[in-house]
Amino acid sequence: MKLTWENKMMVAGHRGDCYNWPENTMEGFRAAIEAGADMIETDVRLTKDNVLILMHDDKVDRTADGSGFVKEKTFAEMRRLNVGERSNPMQVPTLEELLVLLKEKDVLLNLEIKEYYSAENVDRCHLCIDECVKLIEKYDFSKKMLFNSFDAHVLEYIHKKYGGRYLLHGFYPYSIMHNVEGNPDEYLYCACIFDDRNKLLYEELNAKGIEPWIGAGVTRKTHLKECFEMGAKLVTTNNTADCIAKLDGVGAR
Repeated sequence: MKLTWENKMMVAGHRGDCYNWPENTMEGFRAAIEAGADMIETDVRLTKDNVLILMHDDKVDRTADGSGFVKEKTFAEMRRLNVGERSNPMQVPTLEELLVLLKEKDVLLNLEIKEYYSAENVDRCHLCIDECVKLIEKYDFSKKMLFNSFDAHVLEYIHKKYGGRYLLHGFYPYSIMHNVEGNPDEYLYCACIFDDRNKLLYEELNAKGIEPWIGAGVTRKTHLKECFEMGAKLVTTNNTADCIAKLDGVGAR
């Protein structure tokens, strides 16, 4: 299975359109889509009562008007937080709310699992993945999304339990990931290159049959052009409209 799109280089809105809107908010996701994003990249965690919410950090302190760990708060408590601005309050969104929006707009999803594996968190890690899969299958979205994680255990668990039917996004070189046990060559669809001006890394991934992607740190027009010419298939961006305009300017859209 492969993702398909019309553009030469795909654009994913990083936590929505987080340069212009608060990150991981429905408002930010809508803004990225309206600006032309092919995909939304976001982060999923479990609340204390096992609701799938979209938040990057393990604590709410940086992005909300509260403090403490997500895993120690119920969904009702999370919903009472403001993750927007004081003058424009916004609620923490759920994965289900985002899936409803994306299905309506025909936009792809890159879902980063933030419940990492550890001896203390193995049950929550696996539950988070399994509950995500249930929702994705409920909305018939399995062919329009991929799972992403810095934790190779997460990716290996999905690959083994779900028989390879989900596309998986890792990071390259593989040393960037943790809990690597198996060979990521065997299950990755794509990998985000951190040393994104290193042509050898693009060549290595292409030789493995893994798509080279680049991250939100690539923002300059000349830098985007260079990565595109080396074979990058997607860029994750904080500023969707700006990135698309620059890609248009170098013939990458």
